[in-house]
Amino acid sequence: MSKKPARARKPKAAAPRSGIASRRARDRGADTRAHLIDAALDVFNDLGFEGASTRAIAKKAGVNLAAIVYHFGSKQALHVAVAQYITEGIAANIGPALALAAKADALSSPDAAREAILRILDVFIDVILGKAEAARWARFILREQMHPTAAFDILYQFISGASAMMAKVVATALDKPESAETRLHVFALLGEVLYFRVAQPVVLRRMGWTTIDDAERAAIKRVVMSHVADILLAERNR
Repeated sequence: MSKKPARARKPKAAAPRSGIASRRARDRGADTRAHLIDAALDVFNDLGFEGASTRAIAKKAGVNLAAIVYHFGSKQALHVAVAQYITEGIAANIGPALALAAKADALSSPDAAREAILRILDVFIDVILGKAEAARWARFILREQMHPTAAFDILYQFISGASAMMAKVVATALDKPESAETRLHVFALLGEVLYFRVAQPVVLRRMGWTTIDDAERAAIKRVVMSHVADILLAERNR
């Protein structure tokens, strides 16, 4: 009696990728993306957008050149991602103080608004002068101020929103309607702090300091807070 032909075995289905393996792959992808943004920030700061090459960025990040295309698509998209990273970093540090200033309590009277402004500047000084990362952020922002690219639009969205909120608080502190002059006051008040960041080599040499640490930052705060309080009071009574 003839034997029945053996039934062909079906190939085994590939085992589904485990959740742990998938999560590890996502984590590696997120790490690579973060390394590229961190490296790109330094390369863009040193060479500018035009001078920076994707090869130099990939080399500094320690990843394959193709990773930039995979994660961002282009150098311009990576440049925009760096701007987004900076705005998120600034917002995470200053956002809570800005949110408090936007509440009704801070806008309830000129005195309350003035206190809110001083709180914002207190935090701003700690972030701008107390965080090492802020020096890298400032260099990128200054380049965009001098030679705006698509990344400037990302930075401006945050800066514009924050300054608009500050204008409301300043107008309340001055007990005057919000106006173009109010917006100028906001820039002037922020400039009280920003000079110590953008002109820090001048400040250090003239003051005989080697760095701006806790003691130096406290001294800067005392002067800035005194100036701002006097300016707000003088403008309110003008």
